[in-house]
Amino acid sequence: MTIGIGDAGSAGGPLVAGFSDVVVAQIVRRACSAGFERWWSRVANAGYCARPVQLTGVDVFGREHHVLGRCKNRRASVCPSCSDLYAADIWQLIHAGIAGGHHDIPATVSAHPSVFVTLTAPGFGAVHSVHTSASGGARRCHRERGFRPDAGGAVAGVRRCCHGKSLWCTDIHASVDAVVGEPLCRQCYDYTAQVLFTWHAPELWRRFTIAVRRGVAKALRMRGEDPIGVRVSFVKVVEMQRRVVPHFHAVIRLDDADADGAVAIPETSLDAAQLAILVRQAAALVRMEIPGPAPGNSLVVLRFGSQIDAQPLTAAESGSIAGAESGAVAGAGVVSSTAAGVGRRVAGYLAKYVTKSVAEFGLTPHRLSPEAIDTLDVSEHVRTILSTITVLAQQRGYAPMLRWLHTLGYRGYVTTKSRRFSITMGALRDRRARWRADHTQHLGPDNDPVCGGAEVRVADASAVSGWEFRRVGHVCDGDRLLAISAAVRAREHRWVAREEHAAQVAAERYSIAA
Repeated sequence: MTIGIGDAGSAGGPLVAGFSDVVVAQIVRRACSAGFERWWSRVANAGYCARPVQLTGVDVFGREHHVLGRCKNRRASVCPSCSDLYAADIWQLIHAGIAGGHHDIPATVSAHPSVFVTLTAPGFGAVHSVHTSASGGARRCHRERGFRPDAGGAVAGVRRCCHGKSLWCTDIHASVDAVVGEPLCRQCYDYTAQVLFTWHAPELWRRFTIAVRRGVAKALRMRGEDPIGVRVSFVKVVEMQRRVVPHFHAVIRLDDADADGAVAIPETSLDAAQLAILVRQAAALVRMEIPGPAPGNSLVVLRFGSQIDAQPLTAAESGSIAGAESGAVAGAGVVSSTAAGVGRRVAGYLAKYVTKSVAEFGLTPHRLSPEAIDTLDVSEHVRTILSTITVLAQQRGYAPMLRWLHTLGYRGYVTTKSRRFSITMGALRDRRARWRADHTQHLGPDNDPVCGGAEVRVADASAVSGWEFRRVGHVCDGDRLLAISAAVRAREHRWVAREEHAAQVAAERYSIAA
């Protein structure tokens, strides 16, 4: 299996088996060095992080200690190991909030009225898309039908814009096609509206959550129930569509507000189906009026798209959870018929998005200068978005946009949740750190380096003081490639272990039933 490291050939020289000979020489030099075992132990203790943080400290005896810590970056393009761990933590967080039974969340949470929601952006122009028919087969991108008048009022032909571009595409695109998400006519595409939507998307989400709470309270009052006794909890994950605009996946749940901080079943007659109706109504009513970017322009109204999907998360009413691509919400049937299956499938569906980043569009996760836009290896669609951001940043009130140029104008968090939906990321990390401390404190340096080795010796050196930051990242590309390769192998081993464990459990259940 060949594993790339992004800029492996940046050191120069011919490529050997996919890597430059310089990188291969670095790997051989590291593997043959006298301190390889000690270095490898530190890399293993850092979880095979591709971009570790190195700290140095001195104990009371004057001995220097070197520690590698995880970068904790969620982006798979930066560190596959840390992003995999981050996605696993998000899975735990979401699954606990849907199915319960772990992380101090009771299993009765699965009986709460819950809804899976997908909120997309409105249309800013025709784009190449992936379409499926009602029977599940593939359909053409845009069919040839209808007429459109030109600028003079005469019929210009079959589906042509005022710029003479055809507004049809007879190709059947796959989801991996580079053209998916690209406008059919860039001159007709409203890039300014898309950038404004991306910039104000966090505020739209905040207003949506307020509208949901008000809608639930109004529905409870109409039923003669106490609206103060019900609390709305949620978790939200943001995904960048192929047309490079954010949309939201969320799980919204009703809880008992009078449970003294605990998660309890709300005393209400509202069920998941009725909550889904309230969520759709709230999403359709949310509006945000902002001044036009140019002086003297009228107000610009921002809202969510018309393709709003809200599915109840109950075993009896489980629908299909949609994957939205290019603004289309299509049922994917990822919810199983059991409450446990609902929690696992929804948590896995949402967790896979948190590791994505702008690297899929050719950008780096670092701040970007406007002068570098013309030199980037990106599509013209992405380049036009970046250019639009720089133009809008010159208008009054939009100067901060330049700070978020590398995120294509999105300035919000990828994952957010209400306080009591589930366990926090900090609590998950603290529990993992305590577990590692409990399982490694009695191991010697000859044990598996993931569980013992340098981490044990450093932990025993409690008198180490004056930790100082040394660097971020490995010394060379060869070291980084070794760490990434080990991270991939560790992930494969985990998957094999899970499959073997599931097969063993199934065999034991079968033998008991027989």
